Amino acid sequence: MPASLVARRAVVYTLLGLAVLIVAFPLLWMVAGALKTDAEIVNPAAPLWPEHPRWGNIGQALSQAPFGRWYLNTTIFGVAATAGQLLSGLLAGYAFAMLDFPGKRPLFVLALSGLMVPFSAIIVPISQLLGDLGWLNTYQGLIVPNIASGLGAFLFRQFFLGTPRELGEAARLDGASELRVFAAVYAPLARPVAAALAIILFLQNWNNFLFPLIVVNTTEMSVLSQGLSVFQSQFTTQYNLIMAASLIAIVPVLLVAVAAQRHIIEGITLGALD
Repeated sequence: MPASLVARRAVVYTLLGLAVLIVAFPLLWMVAGALKTDAEIVNPAAPLWPEHPRWGNIGQALSQAPFGRWYLNTTIFGVAATAGQLLSGLLAGYAFAMLDFPGKRPLFVLALSGLMVPFSAIIVPISQLLGDLGWLNTYQGLIVPNIASGLGAFLFRQFFLGTPRELGEAARLDGASELRVFAAVYAPLARPVAAALAIILFLQNWNNFLFPLIVVNTTEMSVLSQGLSVFQSQFTTQYNLIMAASLIAIVPVLLVAVAAQRHIIEGITLGALD
């Protein structure tokens, strides 16, 4: 192997290693902080990783708040909202790309315009509508307003515009209905895009704070983002417990990201190669 190639690879790997370290350091610092005492956290001379990890901090944090209920609420909200956004985006993207119907372009522009409206501008009408429906402090109040995604419709439309129309035409000649063409021919092709978008939407829904804040005002129906805020206000000076609670909240997200990393890479690199 030429020396110039070895040198270039060494530079690339060094830069990649530094990038990984920069990205992973906050997580490592949080994990280390969750296993320290308060004195070790505020002591600048203390090592990054504690000599005697206090694993009991995690159990203590769990016992101080109803994390089990918050986990359940967040999981129901995150999974249901993500599934609804994926399905609605997939159907809308297919319709905008493959079907011809009156008002197609204005409806697509209207769907995209929802991405440009700041959520703070519609907080009051949404909360009033949910109150009139009696959906405050309910799962349907958390989920139903979030089952549509303009981002999903846009991404899937762009994907389906690049797929061969001949595939659908061949299936129709064989007697397949439009729904069959969508489900059996085009939807499987969109799997990498759907996987990458699912991670983005799931992270957004899992970490959503503002919307649950206007829908939920009881501890029983709170999600993790709200619960962490309450937990932090109660343990303002106990940084180790706050770090432990934060670690508890992000574990599912890390597990999902690790399990779906292959699909994420496929979705990101889709179309990069001829």
